[in-house]
Amino acid sequence: MPHCEEKLFTIGQVSKRCNISKKTLRYYEELGIIEPDYVCQANGYRYYKEDTMLLIPIIKYYKQMGFKLQEMLGVTEKGSRFYHENKFVYKLDDLEEEKVQINNRYTAVDDWLNLLREGSMVLENRIDTINIKYIDRKNYYFQEQAFNECYQESIINIAWVNHLEKNDCAITGPVCLEFSSAEDRMNHKATKVCIMQEPVGRLRSGVRQKEFGGDMFLCAYHIGHPQTIMKTYKRLKDWAISHNYEYGPSVYERYVIDYWTTKDPNEFVSEIIFPIKKRVNVND
Repeated sequence: MPHCEEKLFTIGQVSKRCNISKKTLRYYEELGIIEPDYVCQANGYRYYKEDTMLLIPIIKYYKQMGFKLQEMLGVTEKGSRFYHENKFVYKLDDLEEEKVQINNRYTAVDDWLNLLREGSMVLENRIDTINIKYIDRKNYYFQEQAFNECYQESIINIAWVNHLEKNDCAITGPVCLEFSSAEDRMNHKATKVCIMQEPVGRLRSGVRQKEFGGDMFLCAYHIGHPQTIMKTYKRLKDWAISHNYEYGPSVYERYVIDYWTTKDPNEFVSEIIFPIKKRVNVND
């Protein structure tokens, strides 16, 4: 009776026994991962020894652990335990980076979903009440740009996206526009704007950042196209004056549902955010 290492199995037998397609076995052969021990010159039939066939479960386990096929080259050459240890050390580094990227993607998708839900609630209930609220302090990536009241270009902002991509910056949440002068913005005299978005994941130290929040703000949602946003600005300004508040000098526009989500301006939702301070009464 021949020794098990001398017994040969056809590609069909290996395929059936190891639950792997013949096509995959041939592909492994092309890559040099698992090669047949004998190829008949007459008909091209491929045969595998038992030892070779037993490499397939190892390859399957490597696949389960997330190794790419190209990373498996050398695994089947009966490397030492140190070889496998080094493989796993390098792979853990890769998986750690992958975990960070997946977490960033999850955060970005979850934040966008929450924005849609926020906007839908505003639309369904026609929420346009004025309120004062505390906004948490956070860091934002930002870029200063020219502003010509072309809202689509400001919100789906090619220069901003290129800037983030160039610096490998991951962001999440809504596009926010900061105008240094609320009065200029209300009088259609604003010529510059600062576009801001919240970082996600590892911060890029070489990219400009600024803090926003950590104080009380006067806010109201605006429903509809940004071209009509001055109606909400006026309501906020009048409310601040009548309730003895100083507003500005800057103002922020936070876009909840916009061109990123829909082309229908009737479904646009933005939020105007004024820094405010209670006016001091000199007669008190």
